[in-house]
Amino acid sequence: MSAHLPSHMPRWLAGGLILLAAWPALAQAPAQTPVGGVFRCGNSYSDAPCPGGQAVAADDARSAAQQRQAQQVKQRDAALAAQLASERRAREQAAVGQRAAGIGPLAADAAKPAKPAASAPKPRPIKKAKPRPVKPPKKPRAA
Repeated sequence: MSAHLPSHMPRWLAGGLILLAAWPALAQAPAQTPVGGVFRCGNSYSDAPCPGGQAVAADDARSAAQQRQAQQVKQRDAALAAQLASERRAREQAAVGQRAAGIGPLAADAAKPAKPAASAPKPRPIKKAKPRPVKPPKKPRAA
């Protein structure tokens, strides 16, 4: 796929163009269950029958009003997602020249001469622990 792409085109853009070109064919695909039905095969579902599989009713039981309402919610969510993506891109574009927050000295601070440290206390030497004498075991008491 990348051999036919122009060198300046990102892969994700090429994939999007392919999807856009295939959209009419995908839009005409049936949104309902396939003609053969839906089968439960163990813990998964399939459109092809399987040994021991059970046929499952997968019809859309919503009314026309409920379907319209769901479509309106879907369109509203898509518009909101597009708006949020646009706002995010605007924030990213505005932040192009900004610096990230850093931990530690800034480059401007590193260019300044360091002040000599005040006389720091000398570290104390570590003392070795003296070995303790071993005590003889206690004698058992006579009962």
